[in-house]
Amino acid sequence: MRKYTKILALTVALATAGWFAGCNGTIDDEPNVVFEVATLAIPAITAATTAGVCTFTITNPTVTFNNKGKNHLAGEPPFNDIRLQDVTVDSTWPNLATTQRGFPVAGTVPAGGTLTVPFTVVGSVADLVTGAGNNGGATAGLQLTFRGTTVSGEAVSVTTGGTLLVNSCPPAAVGACCTVGVCAVKTALDCLNGGGTYTSDNTPCPANNTCP
Repeated sequence: MRKYTKILALTVALATAGWFAGCNGTIDDEPNVVFEVATLAIPAITAATTAGVCTFTITNPTVTFNNKGKNHLAGEPPFNDIRLQDVTVDSTWPNLATTQRGFPVAGTVPAGGTLTVPFTVVGSVADLVTGAGNNGGATAGLQLTFRGTTVSGEAVSVTTGGTLLVNSCPPAAVGACCTVGVCAVKTALDCLNGGGTYTSDNTPCPANNTCP
């Protein structure tokens, strides 16, 4: 009888130890929360021609995250709040190899809640020159991997996709440019850089290409 009593006591002790281990989120192999991307908004990069120069304007995209409980252990903040860390952006431009960049992402997604934050996919206008060309007009495919950690120390990540459109600059207007009595059709910038006098946009030169 004592032998069976000892076996039963050992079984109960092991079961109790396993229950306590399951209640400790830092001991579990997986996080107690589900990290999700709810919505993603990636504005197009706009382009405009100013004084004959194409200028790009970058507006950072935004993302809304969900922090959902996976089990009964994930209900209470702050232990299951998710602290955002960074995003890895894989950009694929037409006929080019994929490039990878990393950018920091700030904010904390509360347990059982949501958070909308801005983030970066293009570091600077210089990043667009290779992919989109000096005058824009290209679309990149994006793979975005967001990473963070729960307050209790568990790593979480989520991967999603999107596209980035770079608008094109319209061609610079041209007009009659007078340089030392000779007329040529140029952009205003080229005319001024060459020491000429620009008349106005869409103004033709005389038939003999001489200036009055």
